[in-house]
Amino acid sequence: MTSSPTTGHPKAAVVLATAAVLMAGGCSSSPPSSSGPPRPKGAAVVMPEVSSVPRLITAADRSLPIAPYLLSDKQSDELTAAQAKLTEQCMTRFGFRYTSPAPTPAFRPRTPTQFRYGVTDPNEAAVDGFAPVGSRTAPTTAEPASLSAEMTLVLTGTDDPHIKPGSSAAGGQVYQGRKIPVGGCVGEARARLLSEGPEAGGDAGLSNDINIDSFESSRKHPLVRAVFAKWSQCMDARGFSYPDPLAATGDSAWRIRTASAKEKAAARADADCKKQNNVVGVWYAVDAALQQQAIEKNNAALAKIKKAIRARVKLAAAVLAG
Repeated sequence: MTSSPTTGHPKAAVVLATAAVLMAGGCSSSPPSSSGPPRPKGAAVVMPEVSSVPRLITAADRSLPIAPYLLSDKQSDELTAAQAKLTEQCMTRFGFRYTSPAPTPAFRPRTPTQFRYGVTDPNEAAVDGFAPVGSRTAPTTAEPASLSAEMTLVLTGTDDPHIKPGSSAAGGQVYQGRKIPVGGCVGEARARLLSEGPEAGGDAGLSNDINIDSFESSRKHPLVRAVFAKWSQCMDARGFSYPDPLAATGDSAWRIRTASAKEKAAARADADCKKQNNVVGVWYAVDAALQQQAIEKNNAALAKIKKAIRARVKLAAAVLAG
């Protein structure tokens, strides 16, 4: 059998609107969580009034209201490292020398909002097209270590294909006179870090939903639709016909390893037309207003999520310092 990562940071998070693979859902989004009330299917979103619109070329240095309820990259990395350390310590108790798999290097924006509204730097766009600089490089993945059946049992708490490894249904067996913890060593590590819920150490589902839903709903707001129309006219004058920036970003012609001359020209025009019409400023203002509206509706649940993040980060710091 082979090992599987003991944790992961599904951020992405972050909702990225550049390159189809980085769109709405981000570098990868958290799995659904039971945190907060369930969202009604197909519920109409009340479009908030936006009192102020900043003039922005990029939103890279602007945070969104949901940010305090999501893990930062630094916090996620610390939780990942702490879980790896706890997992290894647990395996040692059972007599195994085990090293947690190193996190797979992956592209990360400088900030969660750097590419949320697509490409904004015409000079970078002229070189890399719609993909953020560095995002086209395929991540290198190390071959997972081969584990014995006994190691896998202790690590994940199960050798039953019908039971999810590391879950609360796993564990409880006795190995070498020791009882395997619930979820195996992976489950024990997660529990120590208060990361044993559906999100498995990532972002809470409610926070992630708000982050994604605001981006999706923002595109339907009258202010955003109006500025998209201006952007579309600007693009058309440059020889590119798209209804909105996401259509330009998601053009199937760009799904290639190296940006073509046409993609570079389209991406540069996209960035120029955004700047000319303050697309990012309008889009960001509406996105933020939608998030603030959702936060006010879910204030109690989000307060618990924020408190849980502080507790988890504090636990991780103690593990890493020990």
